[in-house]
Amino acid sequence: MMSGLKSDKKFFEPSIVCVGIGGGGCNIVSELSRKRKEVNIYCLNTDALSNAKRSDILSINIGKEYILDNRDSGGFVEVAKKAFREDSFLIDRKVIRGADLVLVVSALGGGTGSGGTLEMVKMLKEGKTPFKVFAVRPFEFEDNRKEVADRVLAQLNKETDRIEVYDNNEFESITEINLRIKDDMDSTIESQMKLYDTLYGEYRGSFDTIIEDTLAEVLNEKVLAINFEVDPVETEVTGPH
Repeated sequence: MMSGLKSDKKFFEPSIVCVGIGGGGCNIVSELSRKRKEVNIYCLNTDALSNAKRSDILSINIGKEYILDNRDSGGFVEVAKKAFREDSFLIDRKVIRGADLVLVVSALGGGTGSGGTLEMVKMLKEGKTPFKVFAVRPFEFEDNRKEVADRVLAQLNKETDRIEVYDNNEFESITEINLRIKDDMDSTIESQMKLYDTLYGEYRGSFDTIIEDTLAEVLNEKVLAINFEVDPVETEVTGPH
């Protein structure tokens, strides 16, 4: 019974959420390790057709009521921002609410990855949810995407300093970028787990003591009840000899 109660103490484990935003961000989180039971992974994308093809992670269509014909943001940052604002309640209810740490992964330069990340950061700040952003910057030859990414990065840097930027030009392959992001995310998760262990370790010990004391009290009451039971054989009334 005691081991069963201890195994149910899930509230001592932090709720960690990893969110891929846009096509690039969703592709990255799909490649990341999902072996950690404490990490819930989501894909937020305005491209409903792309989401429909995903079966590896939980995908949420953003801007369904705003973007018609299941098309995506078309590369327009403002369209994506409005779509995320329109669905802010949905995102909060299904993804953010109750999370102790949110890891946001995106490839900047497109509409959804860029605009969605900006709005996500604002939502997390408003809800005072701890977070960290892992953003990938396009190659130098992607002129239009690079300009969009740099503008968005400037805005993100005004919003938060909790951001890691990975420049495509500094890596040999997408696989190398994915491994680097995975390692950095693992480090962030480990830090959060250690923090919670420090914060709740004392309470965990207290909880164990409460369980043991309560069980001891219950068992003791049962023993007392048994001792005070009247034995019908001993109290049998007999007549005079």
